[in-house]
Amino acid sequence: MIKKVICIDDDQITLTLCDLVIKKAKFADAVATSKHGKEGLNYFSAFFQKKDKIEISEAPQLIFLDLNMPVMNGWDFLEEYLMKYADRLPDVKVVIISSTVNPEDFSRANRYDIVIDFISKPLTVEGLEDLMQNDHLSHYFTPDPTDTN
Repeated sequence: MIKKVICIDDDQITLTLCDLVIKKAKFADAVATSKHGKEGLNYFSAFFQKKDKIEISEAPQLIFLDLNMPVMNGWDFLEEYLMKYADRLPDVKVVIISSTVNPEDFSRANRYDIVIDFISKPLTVEGLEDLMQNDHLSHYFTPDPTDTN
């Protein structure tokens, strides 16, 4: 299971649904949320400004990112995240979660190595189960052979 994900979306209902679905699917232990790209960047900024030693393991392993948001959209978030934080958190991946039907958005998402999937809203348990099979994430969901529970 993934330890932590962050969902960045301007719709509170979507954020609530993501939290519920992620927990129901046993996809992640913790879910952080941000209401737009700027707030998402502030989350990572605060993470690196902690006075005590930063534990990379405390960072979210996955970002669920909406594209169309006020203040800062998903594309602008992605560009700034790549410039400021991607090198310090090399294992963090992004899944676009959007209601867009614009083919250019799908094409643009494929240009980013950090973006590993593009999911249409709403997020579902079935969608998360498919995501668990993704080559970039499957190791989080592989049973530990030393676990006797």
